[in-house]
Amino acid sequence: MRALWISVTFVLAVSAPALAQTGGPLPDAPGKALVEQACGTCHGLELLAPSTRTAAQWRDTMAVMKTSGAKASDEEWKAINQYFMANLAYLNVNKATVDEVRQVFDVSEKVAQALVARRDTQGGFKTIDDLKQVPDLDQKKVEALKARLTF
Repeated sequence: MRALWISVTFVLAVSAPALAQTGGPLPDAPGKALVEQACGTCHGLELLAPSTRTAAQWRDTMAVMKTSGAKASDEEWKAINQYFMANLAYLNVNKATVDEVRQVFDVSEKVAQALVARRDTQGGFKTIDDLKQVPDLDQKKVEALKARLTF
């Protein structure tokens, strides 16, 4: 856990000057008020957005914040996690788990499994257009997320 704390602390410390300059606001979406309450108590919200953290990195960050004293109920942590995944998390679609796909794309387990199965069958996705070929994956969601998707 100490290594994780050092890693997250380093990422936050290194990122802080650049984030403070951009001052990127958090996206308006369900859970934003909880994020502001739980995260903004100890540090500025400029540490959150813009960010290039992956889904896994957001989960690690939340774990550190919980153990460092950030206050939220279990239900509030779930909402905060959903906010991070839906609005801030970057996703490498060629490495993501079914659960990460489900959370970031906000799709059913079935659609997330279809995406991962297609990826694994064809040897990965190379472009956004490849991703749009996944059955039942909303192309508008793909377009909306394309800035946060990597291959």
